[in-house]
Amino acid sequence: MPSKVPSHARIVIVGGGAIGTSIAYHLAQAGEKDVLLLEKTALTAGSTWHAAGLMGQLRSKVNLTRLMQYSADLCARIGAETGQDVGWKNVGSLRLAASDARWEELKRAHTAAKSYGFDMELIGPDDIRRLFPLADIKGLRGATWIASDGHVDPYSLTHAYAKGARAGGARLVEGVTVTGFAIKDRRITTVETTEGDIGCEVVVNAAGLWARQLGELAGIDLPITVVEHEYFVTEKSPLVPDNLPTLRDPDANFYVKPEPGAMVIGGWEKETRAAYGLGKLPMSFGQELFADDLERIAEVIEGASNRIPILNELGVRSVVNGPIPISADGEPVMGLAGDFDNFFVACGFTSGIAASGGAGRAMANWILEGDPGVDLWAFDLRRFGQPHGGLAYLRDSAIEAYSKYYAVAWPEEERSACRPLRRSPLYETLTAKGAVNGVKFGWERPNYFLKAGEPKPPLETFERAPYAEVIGREHRAVREGVALIDQSSFSKFEVTGPGALRYLQWLAAANVDRGEAAVIYTQLLNRRGGIEADLTIMRRREDRFHVVTGSAFGTRDGGWIRRHMPRDGSVYVQEVTGAYGVINLCGPLSRDVLAKVSEKDVGNSAFPYMTCQDIRIGWAPVMAARVTYVGELGWELHVPTEYMAYVYEQLKQAGAAFGIIDVGYKAISSLRMEKRYLYWGADITPDDTPLEAGLGFAVSMKKGDFQGRDAIAAQKEGGIARKLACFRLDEPLPVYGGEAMSSNGRIVGMTTSGDFGHTVGASIVFGYLKGEDMALREIDVEAFGRRSRARLVERCAYDPSGERIRM
Repeated sequence: MPSKVPSHARIVIVGGGAIGTSIAYHLAQAGEKDVLLLEKTALTAGSTWHAAGLMGQLRSKVNLTRLMQYSADLCARIGAETGQDVGWKNVGSLRLAASDARWEELKRAHTAAKSYGFDMELIGPDDIRRLFPLADIKGLRGATWIASDGHVDPYSLTHAYAKGARAGGARLVEGVTVTGFAIKDRRITTVETTEGDIGCEVVVNAAGLWARQLGELAGIDLPITVVEHEYFVTEKSPLVPDNLPTLRDPDANFYVKPEPGAMVIGGWEKETRAAYGLGKLPMSFGQELFADDLERIAEVIEGASNRIPILNELGVRSVVNGPIPISADGEPVMGLAGDFDNFFVACGFTSGIAASGGAGRAMANWILEGDPGVDLWAFDLRRFGQPHGGLAYLRDSAIEAYSKYYAVAWPEEERSACRPLRRSPLYETLTAKGAVNGVKFGWERPNYFLKAGEPKPPLETFERAPYAEVIGREHRAVREGVALIDQSSFSKFEVTGPGALRYLQWLAAANVDRGEAAVIYTQLLNRRGGIEADLTIMRRREDRFHVVTGSAFGTRDGGWIRRHMPRDGSVYVQEVTGAYGVINLCGPLSRDVLAKVSEKDVGNSAFPYMTCQDIRIGWAPVMAARVTYVGELGWELHVPTEYMAYVYEQLKQAGAAFGIIDVGYKAISSLRMEKRYLYWGADITPDDTPLEAGLGFAVSMKKGDFQGRDAIAAQKEGGIARKLACFRLDEPLPVYGGEAMSSNGRIVGMTTSGDFGHTVGASIVFGYLKGEDMALREIDVEAFGRRSRARLVERCAYDPSGERIRM
């Protein structure tokens, strides 16, 4: 019999759920004709067929909200376009607040929505009853109302995507299982299937519940697992009115999707289960469900019945306990996998129906244009790395993320699952000294230090005031004295080889050819001039460079460096994060401390700012770099791991006479805001250029060609249309980033970062302004429904001349 599949297809998509068919649809819409989608059984047979189909749009980031907005818009029109009704019901959505904390959270979301230009209202209990007459409004503070939200039939939507894809020339084949891949030179060249081999140029893993197994066929442990998700459907009753909006009551941990004369009730149980123990679903698992477990969702049932009393009178028509995919942090996973040049992933969608349209378009852009078109860091596969790939880790981390979907998102709260995992050699010592640790990329890191008997500030608050005494104390120690900060979690790479300098000169925007011992602050740009990485390069030898980036950016930045390097063997890249610890010695008295323990002269002329040297601290070899992220004299001391405890002891002993203290990462946030030091992922992203961010000083146009140069040159010639500004608030507000910025009642932007500056005694925010608004010198900033006048800060709020870092 002839094979079901062709011998070759340019783009092969694996997975016939809402995500895979949407990608095929959007590729076809873009004019790509040679697209093949493979589904091992039948379209929708994974998690799509039992999805609830809620379409909520507002997310914590503007680009994620835009992605969801596109999905909803597509649901409203794809039925007419394809002739396949998708059951789109634009009934709106309510999110209730039954506690003061939740009401504050909704006010923050409302402020963010305003800054996005997204239409969302804050309403009171009477309006809730009008919109959802079955709800008991007792104890409610209010709700958010999004009129453009709704729900859709997942089965029909998936078939609409499929129909549109076929109309555009894509081929969709059911009943074909992928069994392996042929791989050569970082590329998948052949997809091996039960129906024969398929030569290809691009492969997309949209396999949903089986995405991890597909990754394993390519030698990759994707940070995806499978858990059980349960909901129930009520019997039909004339007491349930038509066209009810969707409703979420996160304080009672349930959601409602209306059906004709009935309701779907579900939630995010505190204790769900990983499928088959470790979350790995067998390939033979079909269109089936797990056994009902009403005890597990008893809390959901009780909360829903209290809020919607009619549920006590309605019977249960069916219970759905089905598998859903989920990542280690509960958010989807998209992008290029590992070091592959042509293996894309789009999986881990717990809300795959709501995201499907936007995700399909973004993936089509990624495949055809080389990037998704907008910054999608919150969904990017590269936010994960080696710590997140194990099944046991995934089980514990994903279950915690699942259980917290409806928890209040306290700004200072930390994840508790899978801890402690990665530990600095100083972990035990600093914990014994009162360190209160947070976690970043699996690393335990001190957030701040408590004195003996000092109470821990409350986690369950949106205010910064409870932390002011502790963080202010550490902040002032850096500004006025001397401090140690354990920054061993920095991601570190060695780039070596005869072609290393030439390569880094092309990759980085700054001039890297500054001679041995230079420390270069730079950005790595994409073709659009957007900032893909923000890091420091230390030139150790003529052909040896030490690259340092943020703790959470090692996978991303290391992958970017490896992906673009020449393949002629002239450049070698090795991650050395675990080989070196880092102690940040900082403050105006830091030179006095270092001079007591170092054999070398560390004076300003012998050891200038933005240089690095090999020194010894006592008996230990150390690479010292004079660089700062806190705005004071200081050194990053890169210490071989086995010497870390000794070096720390030497510095503490030498610094005792100067009042040296240990400092955590919360103080760094306050310090860097005063100096206008930017943070990648918030203040700068692939959507922002160095010129827009005020980082033109770090770009060398004279050195010759570099990636992104043409885009920067065009922007220099034509001028920028937006810029990052710094504002100082007249009244302190709990600002974290995402607050609305306005002028005369008109929204002009949103903040990217915010914190309280303990030296300047004011809240500080960064945010982009566009067009004529770039001339504004005063704006209003709104946080949690409170406003403050904010005044433009030229350059930075503290030490604008930079004298203190060069003294």
